[in-house]
Amino acid sequence: MADEDNDVFAIEVDADNYGEAAAADTPAVSRTHQSEAAFQAVKSSYTAKIDGGTTYQDFIAAVPVLTNPDEVSESVTNGHSKVKLGKRDSQLLGYAVGELYYDKDYAGVVELCQRVKDRCEFDVKTAEALERWCGRCRERMG
Repeated sequence: MADEDNDVFAIEVDADNYGEAAAADTPAVSRTHQSEAAFQAVKSSYTAKIDGGTTYQDFIAAVPVLTNPDEVSESVTNGHSKVKLGKRDSQLLGYAVGELYYDKDYAGVVELCQRVKDRCEFDVKTAEALERWCGRCRERMG
């Protein structure tokens, strides 16, 4: 019986056979599989995404706890937990700060970062970014 167990693990696969089997699993598609007519149709319907400079408003709409300062400060001090920023919200925060920084609204960046620190819960990486943004803007203002 010991010989039968060893035979199970003594399976040999030829490298050439394995390569042929793997190649047969995926169909070969050339790099130029799209016809010229299909390409022209896609090209004619393409429009570039235009950013209207509303990232700050989009972020505030995504995290409504940042809209009304009086209402939120009362709820946070009365024992309610802070709102947790998700990955998408953290990315949107970065875009909003970048937009404000580009517009040279350094006080707005510091104020937004402070509101986020007071009312939101976030990861360590976002906390470091908030400190960095506030520091840069305070240097620019002072």
